[in-house]
Amino acid sequence: QRAWIALEEKCPGKFTVTESMERIPPNIFEKTPLLLEKNPRAQVPVIIDRRGDSEVVVYESLICVEFVDEAMNDDNGPVLLPGPPSQRANARMWTDKFNNDICSSFYSLLLKQDKEGQESAAEKILSSLREFAKHCKGPFFYGEEFTMVDIAIAPWAVGLRMDVLKHYRDFEVPRTGEYAMYWEWVSAISKRPSFIATTSNLPAMIDVYRPYAEGTAYTQRVPVL
Repeated sequence: QRAWIALEEKCPGKFTVTESMERIPPNIFEKTPLLLEKNPRAQVPVIIDRRGDSEVVVYESLICVEFVDEAMNDDNGPVLLPGPPSQRANARMWTDKFNNDICSSFYSLLLKQDKEGQESAAEKILSSLREFAKHCKGPFFYGEEFTMVDIAIAPWAVGLRMDVLKHYRDFEVPRTGEYAMYWEWVSAISKRPSFIATTSNLPAMIDVYRPYAEGTAYTQRVPVL
């Protein structure tokens, strides 16, 4: 979803989205030949840029976001990694931290089958969101600018994946003062056209993450969105 959000921000309507998984009834998913051909790791996202004389293939979600920001840049579009080198470095550091602390902990919370492990992963997410809220200027992380930091964690900290955690692990972020800026940010993200355009539906997400929550993720062929 990160790469897709970046594309919606930079060049809406000028790209196509291709399925990376093929469903084999009743509920088995296999990766498409195109994905296996273009990414040796067989993971999404993959950007295939055919605008030039030779095809350019880029993968790994945050690398894709930076590629889109630079390769699709024009005077009218937003800059997802703005400012002088010091600010861009700062954004990369925050992106890396929140990616490790929030996004990785999302999977930990789902995969852990013991109560103690689940509680530890849940607290990791909450402590990271408290730190995020402490530094978030609002409405987005750096203020009015929507940047790579927002893109990096929005798919995991807003909307359907939080609903998935509620469904499987009864996890919710408290609506207390220490999370106030987080909730203001959630409101802004939820209204962002690029986020809305790239959102799936809850039943599908619940199905995707069921193997993780039930401890069978390594025995089934399932997509990782």
